[in-house]
Amino acid sequence: MAGSESGRRSKGRVARASGRTVEIALSRALAELDYAPGELEEHEYRMTVIASPEEGFLSVGGTDAVVEVVLLLDGEPSDDGEDEVELGPLRDDVEEDYDDEDEYYDEEAQQPEAGSAKLREFLGVVLDALGLDAKIRIVEGVDLITAEVTGEDLGVFIGKRGQTIDAVEYLASIVLYPRPERRKRVEVDAEGYKERRRATIERVAIRKAQEAARRGRPVELEPMTAAERKIVHVTLKERRDVVTESKGREPHRAVVITPTR
Repeated sequence: MAGSESGRRSKGRVARASGRTVEIALSRALAELDYAPGELEEHEYRMTVIASPEEGFLSVGGTDAVVEVVLLLDGEPSDDGEDEVELGPLRDDVEEDYDDEDEYYDEEAQQPEAGSAKLREFLGVVLDALGLDAKIRIVEGVDLITAEVTGEDLGVFIGKRGQTIDAVEYLASIVLYPRPERRKRVEVDAEGYKERRRATIERVAIRKAQEAARRGRPVELEPMTAAERKIVHVTLKERRDVVTESKGREPHRAVVITPTR
């Protein structure tokens, strides 16, 4: 996404915001920069905590967290796609534990702690609230923790265009790792929905890019979630005949594919 969208956004954009927690302040700062939660990877922006939150005495007289966010989109290594969202098959090398390679932590690097049990508990609460009987498979590594939910009638868990499951994934990340500097990437899927949806979006993106280049005018896709828009940007970022840009406000934010000539 960064490689295609950054060309239409000014380099080094900065926003400052406050909130009851650092996470809330970060979300507000990103919103001021016109990005939805989860639309950017952590390496695509730099966050500085200006003031830490304080609860005060008996929750009275506390102070909010204040953060400053600087976009790092233009010319950043993130354009290489090395750290883009991956929604492919789950890893089979580790389940509910670390393999030998994952056991070694550099304390100075502040590697995040294991989150398998906490993620299972969180998803269990969500599924119970939705009245769903499903199985949860957790795979955890040093930098990534994934959960695959299987069962009957998971449509309500997935939601329209995956909006519910994206929200669950975002909240799970906050619940497991409230400190951004000690966070693993969290991915939640249900019955392989994200992989199927990803393949569909990639096909649509390629077809619409060909249409835009052939007709010589922009083509706007249907509104998508932040994760889905990122798939479009990543799919088309290597093309030289079109560029992509997200436009509009949630929940109507969509990708526009524009021919370069």
